[in-house]
Amino acid sequence: MLSKKFQTKTLFYLLPALVIFLFFNIIPSLTSLILSFFEFSGFETNIFRKFVGLKNFIKIYDDKYFWIALQNTFLFVFGAVVIQTAIALMLSIFIFFGNFKNSTLVRSVIFFPCVLAPVSVGLVWKTIFEQDGVLNSILGLDISYLSSVSLAIWLIIIVNTWQWIGYNLVIFYAGLQSLNTELLEAADIDGANWSAKIFSIVIPLLWPTTILNMILNLVGGFRAFDIVYVVTRGGPAHYSEVLASYLYYWSFASGGPGKMGVGSAIAFVIFSFILAIGLLRVIINQRINK
Repeated sequence: MLSKKFQTKTLFYLLPALVIFLFFNIIPSLTSLILSFFEFSGFETNIFRKFVGLKNFIKIYDDKYFWIALQNTFLFVFGAVVIQTAIALMLSIFIFFGNFKNSTLVRSVIFFPCVLAPVSVGLVWKTIFEQDGVLNSILGLDISYLSSVSLAIWLIIIVNTWQWIGYNLVIFYAGLQSLNTELLEAADIDGANWSAKIFSIVIPLLWPTTILNMILNLVGGFRAFDIVYVVTRGGPAHYSEVLASYLYYWSFASGGPGKMGVGSAIAFVIFSFILAIGLLRVIINQRINK
């Protein structure tokens, strides 16, 4: 049983972190949730002056661009969870078992984009994809990639994958370093080929690491904003919006509706998805640890 003196001392050390968490997470989250039931433009002195009930939620339900943003968010999450994770897994296995002379340098080069600010990455790739940009100059074409309704969101997914694939690779590589090599040696003795060892031993043993990467990418996908805003600003005509960028449009964008209540309703939708992901992670961890 811990002494009261020890408990008091522990609480004293935790207090600064608890205060910061309260003022910068709990209170803003609760305020945003309450604000979703009010009409507020950002200029009134009384935030909770005009109660509108579920009107803000009905508004986004009837808004076709909200559903486009939701669809794009799921596409973005698909790119982050499936494409990004799969490529990182293959690269990590290839580098780990390839025994390259400069494997550390290769990993560093792939990881390097992760340390760059998403805004700078977005600006560089925007320059590449513009009609008079680098890509058209190399290919000798005159295509407006960022103005394509069907192509814009996939270009953002490509940029996001390019930047964060190294982060997943490092996590997979750490998982590979912790593998039990005796299993691979036993497979060699049994005459197993490389494909059998990779798909029957390595990938199954990396499943907890894969789950970790997928959950991190899942949460990051639902929170995506900066790369979308910098590359396309949600265009053309809102067809590359994701939930976070559409929230910004409703709440803060210059020339936008200026309705922070509607933006708060969209924020509540994002929060609901991330909360569901958190609960899913807890359930998966419990099953893995059994």
